[in-house]
Amino acid sequence: MSTTEVLMPLMGEGVNEATLVRWLKQAGDMISKDEPLLEVSTDKVDTEIPAPTQGRLVEIKAQEGDTILVDQVIAILEEGNGATATISTPSKPKEPQNPKVENKVHNIADNPEMSKPTGMMKSALSGSDVKSSPLVRKIAQENHVDLNQVEGTGLNGRITKKDILLYLEQDLRDETPVKTKAQQPKTSGQSIVPVETKHLNLETIEGKECLEGVVVDRQKMTRMRQLIAEHMIESVRTSPHVTTTFEVDLHKVVKIRETHKDEFFEKEDFKLTYTPFFIHATVQAIKDFPEVNSSVDGFDILYKKDINVGCAVAIDNGLIVPVIKNAGELSLLGIARRLNDLVTRARNKQLTPEDVRGGTFTITNPGGFGSITSNPIINQPQVAIMGIGAIVKRPAVVDDMIGIRPQMMISLTFDHRVVDGEGGAKFLAHIKNTLENYSDLPF
Repeated sequence: MSTTEVLMPLMGEGVNEATLVRWLKQAGDMISKDEPLLEVSTDKVDTEIPAPTQGRLVEIKAQEGDTILVDQVIAILEEGNGATATISTPSKPKEPQNPKVENKVHNIADNPEMSKPTGMMKSALSGSDVKSSPLVRKIAQENHVDLNQVEGTGLNGRITKKDILLYLEQDLRDETPVKTKAQQPKTSGQSIVPVETKHLNLETIEGKECLEGVVVDRQKMTRMRQLIAEHMIESVRTSPHVTTTFEVDLHKVVKIRETHKDEFFEKEDFKLTYTPFFIHATVQAIKDFPEVNSSVDGFDILYKKDINVGCAVAIDNGLIVPVIKNAGELSLLGIARRLNDLVTRARNKQLTPEDVRGGTFTITNPGGFGSITSNPIINQPQVAIMGIGAIVKRPAVVDDMIGIRPQMMISLTFDHRVVDGEGGAKFLAHIKNTLENYSDLPF
């Protein structure tokens, strides 16, 4: 009988692992193709993983609460009805002895004494003939390690993340450079190893844990919150963040929405909010300033052909960023429909991995909670993120007279490696001009 390995799929750009929340099926169950098998959680999405084919679930290779990597085998499906079902616990390779080895992985590549790999070794670096996950291959490429030299302890000799980190740690202990590391490797700027965690100096007073004399209640972060923390810290380390802020007069947008909101709800069965206007105006600006829709790869700028706008959505236990794909081809109505669908499914935990992949520019709207302005952190590997503030009525000078206008602050945080202050200001000026000059619904 033929068998099929169920692999952990890619859950979004920059997401290399997930937490297995719970199995929806048990070993021995017959499974239909695309039927949900298990639930997983990442810093971007909580979702279900469907079965890639029809068959019997004969082996479960990861347990609830486990951290599973992209392309890791998590289950085995077998065609037919005569299979014997088992549950196995994956063997764990020896933990690295040096707790800081993961931070040293990147430092290795900074050693100017390391020799440049030969053409033959460059071919080996790809790992095309070695069983490993994309995460492992990325670590190998960034550190110029020949995967053929790494012993794999995973299923059928698969090289795991711990295998390659152990290999790099051993290389550090030997104090000899790995022969296949480049003198100045090119990296994408996207971290693939966890950041070092800082621990505070606590004391115990009368049996209670205290920080500077104050009693604390310790609660472990959820896996989603841990991954968000790692992603945000690494973003600040990667990109020189600069923020610029503009004030926008929204009286025309407010008037248009008030005029059409009842008609819109009756026709579309969901409310017309202000956010689609902001996204639509932003997309028009991106078309004129493509540098904000790019990524950095070493000293190369990668200009994205599509405009895929991620919209940060707050949920009970964190934040996720579903993506409006091909937003540059959508009208305001199309953007409103797509946004409503994504937000609804995000809050109901019904997003798919594809819904959070491929974002090229992100918008976050803390203004919905009353925030006036913000300096958001860039969502790597993007180079810019826009923050939207609350709409507040303020006195304003209009035609040399004082009037009351609905005003809003918009901010752009950008990667100064790609976008200069002038470019960031011109980008926001374009959005301001569009929002202040809508004449009617741009359907």
